[in-house]
Amino acid sequence: MAKQRVPERVLRYRGLILDAFQQEAFFHLQQGSSLLVSAPTGTGKTLIASFLIDHVLKSGQRLVYTAPIKALVHQKFDEFCAHCGGGKVGLATGDLTVNSEAPILVVTTEVFRNILRSSDPRVKSLSWVIFDELHYLDHEERGSVWEESILLKPSWMRLLGLSATVPNIDGLAEWIRHVHDEPVAVIQHTERAVPLHHYYFNTSGEAVSQDAIMDHIDASHKHLDSKGGSLGLDELGERLIPDYADSSRFLQLTAYLRRHRLFPALFFSFNRRDCEQKAHDTARQFNLLPHHQKRAVQFVIEKQLRRAGVSKKRVPGFNDHLQCWLRGTAVHHAGLLPVLRRIAEQLLSDGLIRIIYATETFAVGVNMPVRTVCFGSLEKYDGRRRRFLTQQEYFQMAGRAGRRGRDRSGTVISMASVRQLSKGPAPVWDETQLEPVYSRFSFSYNLILNMLHRHPHRSLESLLTHTFSVYQQQRPKQELVQELQVQTAILERLGYLDNGGHLTEKGLKACDLYVHTLLLSELLELGHLEDADPVKLAKLAGSLMWERSQKLPALPGDPWLLEVEVVRDTLARKAQMPPEDVSVFHHAAAVPMGLWAKQKPLDQVLQKGSLEAGDFVQLARRSMDLLRQLERAAPAAVSQRAAQAIEALDRDVVRVRV
Repeated sequence: MAKQRVPERVLRYRGLILDAFQQEAFFHLQQGSSLLVSAPTGTGKTLIASFLIDHVLKSGQRLVYTAPIKALVHQKFDEFCAHCGGGKVGLATGDLTVNSEAPILVVTTEVFRNILRSSDPRVKSLSWVIFDELHYLDHEERGSVWEESILLKPSWMRLLGLSATVPNIDGLAEWIRHVHDEPVAVIQHTERAVPLHHYYFNTSGEAVSQDAIMDHIDASHKHLDSKGGSLGLDELGERLIPDYADSSRFLQLTAYLRRHRLFPALFFSFNRRDCEQKAHDTARQFNLLPHHQKRAVQFVIEKQLRRAGVSKKRVPGFNDHLQCWLRGTAVHHAGLLPVLRRIAEQLLSDGLIRIIYATETFAVGVNMPVRTVCFGSLEKYDGRRRRFLTQQEYFQMAGRAGRRGRDRSGTVISMASVRQLSKGPAPVWDETQLEPVYSRFSFSYNLILNMLHRHPHRSLESLLTHTFSVYQQQRPKQELVQELQVQTAILERLGYLDNGGHLTEKGLKACDLYVHTLLLSELLELGHLEDADPVKLAKLAGSLMWERSQKLPALPGDPWLLEVEVVRDTLARKAQMPPEDVSVFHHAAAVPMGLWAKQKPLDQVLQKGSLEAGDFVQLARRSMDLLRQLERAAPAAVSQRAAQAIEALDRDVVRVRV
């Protein structure tokens, strides 16, 4: 038997000299081995994905690339199209599908999970799956999607997982080996391509080192008179480290960044309004762009507006953003229209933004390094309490500092006060102390139905045995078994399963309803949607798909939706479960969907709906996701009206273009 040819080690790729960990990764991929790569942000993990894509194309194979959020999916789609050619790359995000039979398919992880659940014919031709941001497995709300995708991955499909630094990456690899009985190589790279220096900004206008301020806090706890030495970038000399309370101190920090040539800078704030206020205040105080670059800004803006097919007159607040952009400042958060976020991203990428004020989503959705990262606070509200950032959260954001090949180091400056840091043990940022990844797996009714229908060879008990939580001994198997038994009993009680645990006709129809499975299936079963026009269906989708923690105003419910709510309550009593465990209605979210479906202009929709423009667009696109599921699962008449509702919603600023 001829010996298998060992591939030569690749030393250069795309004109770049590879680091040793990249060379090792290429070697494993050439041999067809699944691989997990754990490395700090900005060290070149994307290059590994690009190499695998080239390798797959040359081999005549197919690959699916997954990412956690749509912004990153669109960014990667553009990037891969530019490198491979548009005809070789497809896109699927739930609200948009382009060239779905292409050899390289770029999708959200939810779309990939649904492809696996439904036994989509495309699965048979896929040789590889890339999970970008694999540490999202630990995401409290969405981590289960990632774990389920790994569990349902067919045995022939190899896996490349790319992650920020994960301490228990070896355990994660062992779990995948255990599940799929396949070799999984692991590469852990801990050295940053561009080292980070961590500072605190004080009222004396200095950037003080982390060690100095921690020494000061320690001395303060011992009732000693201590000084925090200035180990700032300019060697300013020692001064006391006072507290600050002035809300305009970020302007002093901006002046510091300008003076010490630390632009471009990314300033993180965990409040949208705060981001906008800081951006506008900075633009009023500083003109950070020379005249010739202002002309370049105008060119980028016009190009992006044309690409989005949107007139500036139809973009709320456009002139306010324009004034910021022309002075080298920008704002970025999920409440903005996608075209505004895209313009800010492009201007930053082109070197035309000096400082951008952004929320935490920028750290995941946009892969754009800067020279300096600033934090307005080191505390965030997580939905339950205010707390310090975790090590993972901090380095996910701070890791954007330092541009490879351009900066010798990345600078991270936090505006946290001594009083804030003294509240309690103060965080010491250390990348060797990152938190491990844990399982967030949970069962859903749709998963149970699809496993019984489309994956009968893989029992639910077997799935339980192979979950990461059981492997980690994080949750005992018996606890998951009990959870499964409860949900299975509900499905039997509601007529989705017969006494033998087999799917009924009702259960078969529900397999294509991935969200709000019980309610939508019941509405179809009772014929409650037969007389619903496209506007009513749009309202229903909007009321069900609102996901933000932000509370909406209490508004009188639409009479038809109140009837649907009665169906929900009746269903809950029959299932012996709380109504909110079936579905939660947000009546205020139905208002903008109904107005938009009636072709009302955006400004009127936002005024009546009490939503920010970006939140409205996201809600409309999620609503279209739900309507597409109805379109597939419903009888012909309802399916047709669901399609009409989608068409009514998919216009102007809501419409997705590539």
